Amino acid sequence: MSSRSPLECVNLFNATSGDHGQVYPGAEMPFGVVKLAPDTFPGAVTGSAHAGYDYEDRRLLGFSHLRFSGVGNHGVGGNLLLLPTLQDSAFTPEEYNLPFDKASEQASPGYYHVVVGEPGIRAELTASDRVGVHRYTFPREGRPHVLVDFGRGFTPIRDAHCIALDHRELVGEFTSQQMPPHGWYRMFFSIRFEFPFESIQYNLGEVRGVPLGATGLDRRLAALIRFPATQAGPVLVKVGLSSISVEQARRNIEAEVPDWDFDAARERCSRAWGRVLNRIDVSGDGESRDLLYTHLYRACLSPFDITEDGRYMGDDGEVRKAQGYTHYNGWSIWDTYRTKFPLVALLEPGRTRDMMHSLTVAMLERRDRLPIEHQFDSHGFCPVPNVRYELANTILLDAFQKGIPLHDSVATYGLMRDIACSEYPEELERLGYVPRRPDLTCEYAYDNWAAAEMAHALGYKEDAAFFRKRAGLFRNTWDDSIRFFRARDEQGAWLDFPDDPTVVEEKYVYEGSMWHWRWPVVHAVGEMVELLGGRDSYVEELQYFFEHDLHNHGNEPGVHAPWLFAAAGAPWLSQKWVRMVLTEPMVQHYGTHGFLPEPFRGRIYENTPIGMIPEMDDDDGCMAAWYVFSSMGLFPLCPGRPLYALGAPLFEEVTIRHESGRDFRITAQNWADRNWYVQSARLNGADWDCPWLQHADIVNGGVLELELGPEPNPAWGASAASPW
Repeated sequence: MSSRSPLECVNLFNATSGDHGQVYPGAEMPFGVVKLAPDTFPGAVTGSAHAGYDYEDRRLLGFSHLRFSGVGNHGVGGNLLLLPTLQDSAFTPEEYNLPFDKASEQASPGYYHVVVGEPGIRAELTASDRVGVHRYTFPREGRPHVLVDFGRGFTPIRDAHCIALDHRELVGEFTSQQMPPHGWYRMFFSIRFEFPFESIQYNLGEVRGVPLGATGLDRRLAALIRFPATQAGPVLVKVGLSSISVEQARRNIEAEVPDWDFDAARERCSRAWGRVLNRIDVSGDGESRDLLYTHLYRACLSPFDITEDGRYMGDDGEVRKAQGYTHYNGWSIWDTYRTKFPLVALLEPGRTRDMMHSLTVAMLERRDRLPIEHQFDSHGFCPVPNVRYELANTILLDAFQKGIPLHDSVATYGLMRDIACSEYPEELERLGYVPRRPDLTCEYAYDNWAAAEMAHALGYKEDAAFFRKRAGLFRNTWDDSIRFFRARDEQGAWLDFPDDPTVVEEKYVYEGSMWHWRWPVVHAVGEMVELLGGRDSYVEELQYFFEHDLHNHGNEPGVHAPWLFAAAGAPWLSQKWVRMVLTEPMVQHYGTHGFLPEPFRGRIYENTPIGMIPEMDDDDGCMAAWYVFSSMGLFPLCPGRPLYALGAPLFEEVTIRHESGRDFRITAQNWADRNWYVQSARLNGADWDCPWLQHADIVNGGVLELELGPEPNPAWGASAASPW
């Protein structure tokens, strides 16, 4: 369908400039632990480069092995940094950072290349799941060195330890703080060199020959590895990571990258990405196709496969066997529940099955050792970087409802029940809302709805009725007199409401205005339509929201809003506003926590280093998956319901290749750049007048034929009874 492969379309520099996307170029496997990427200076030191890389920086700290993509704050990871250098005495980032040749940067799935320093050192990176592979080609003049900074991290390193076993291998461990400061993770490592080094100088003191070891606690631990001046050929380095032990890190190297063939390791990584990216095929060769594959790549970075020789480190600090499945960890569920996990469930159901079991096991382990109020934001120990766990119920239900066989549906439901009960304990259930937090009231209602649906599916009738009642508690924070969600105190009295509900105060709701938090309820859109006065009134208010530039696509609480029209009987307006977000210049007034200094006027998604609007973090693939779904003309409006809202794709033809071997094809007749609107549809040869599809319609294979046009057809899909 195109002259270029999906791999060739991925632009790893997209959305890497400044505070746009907060992502990075680098080398990694799909869902791999190792995220081997450049850390630039000063962004990775000041924290402005949230994942370590800023396209605008012109100096390099080196290449670190862990990170999350686009999760805000100062990021998490940035550990075990290596830098090829000719310097022989620099140990701090301010001293050892080097200029790099911007024009030399290259990146593709599984590979990164740059020329560092003057004269230039050619640095190349690739990776397996748990091993980072470096190839450094030094100039003839000067002595080759490799600096290893064990104390680097986007969050503070609590301690680091290293010992040289001989002149070719360093081993050790480090413990780092999570992005929420009340949690930590520990990783073990083995750093192997192809050829023997001559000596090591630690910042804690000089040791000639084979060092006995070094420990950094209050002091930052770094080492400068010297190679002979006569070193011939590139310096190759393999860095194995493990959450279990040093010995396991060494075994990971032997299992995943047993030789010193850099190009073969790169090819294995590239092939792994090809298998994932080829799940979707779209026509054309333009920017939209490049963006689809770029964002599909970004949606497949986490959680991380932490299974090592059939074992994994549990959240309780115990090494366990992964019986009949692959264990994943590294969660950032708040926001990714909206788009990323439904996308992975569609394209990689086998992997999703293991992810959901891993999530159940991890959260049960956390439940047994942490107070319930600390369950959701990475308190205590985790084996790898983690961010947040909120709204886990929605993705557990989503997988189950889409026919993905869970390893233990009863245990999964037990966890979901615990989560739902923790969100509305007895005192809050009596009140019927979360005091002063209408946003949490709505989110907790959604989690309780998910528990109700799971209970119903498993035949637990009393539980289903109990949680279904709690799923409607959002109504208790809806003020009919102003037709907005509104905070109430512990006695039930309404609290103050902003004179201007377009302003972001963050007094009673998080990261949004009262307008943004007018649309959070996706599990009961029909009830919300009635609360807003019926279909016409709901559509009119939602249209006002978009026409007056109140929508903030740079932050997740409202990313589903353009698709709400389809659920309210006006699908042509979803077709309009989704296309506006995908391809057209728009005005955006909001950042994450308030108005932008100046309104942004331009496209929200572009295939450039800016790539996204200011302060629009990708949030671990949430925004990326939004683009992938919406550009195909599909959207999981309510994860947990196996339905997709249906719109107009950006492509004349889309093919979704399911794991089962059955393909689902979408064809757009009369396709053109300005033909945004569905005129009619046929599903497997029969007329289709519903602005949604069942998940089964896609995974069973078939053909959806859409007739598009330049003007809306308000009649198509408007009379179908909404399933939402």
